[in-house]
Amino acid sequence: MVISVWTLSDMKRNNIEEMHKQFFILVRMLTKDGHDPLAIAGCMLAGAVQIYQKELGMETTQDLLDQIANGRDYDELDDLEDDEETRH
Repeated sequence: MVISVWTLSDMKRNNIEEMHKQFFILVRMLTKDGHDPLAIAGCMLAGAVQIYQKELGMETTQDLLDQIANGRDYDELDDLEDDEETRH
């Protein structure tokens, strides 16, 4: 069963706080209906990746996901100088 949790007139465009609230309501509804929270998160992640690919392109999306997964940009690590005085 699909229930609209908001209407376009209820939400100001690009209001991140409001969008987050609406996603949280949807997740609570799906969880209450017995869906696995990890499956819900997986669907949300897959949807986010699809949006990033469409809007940013494959290469930028891959760079973004690498940075999220690894915490740093690999090019940034190559640029760091090896300073023996600060090494612990």
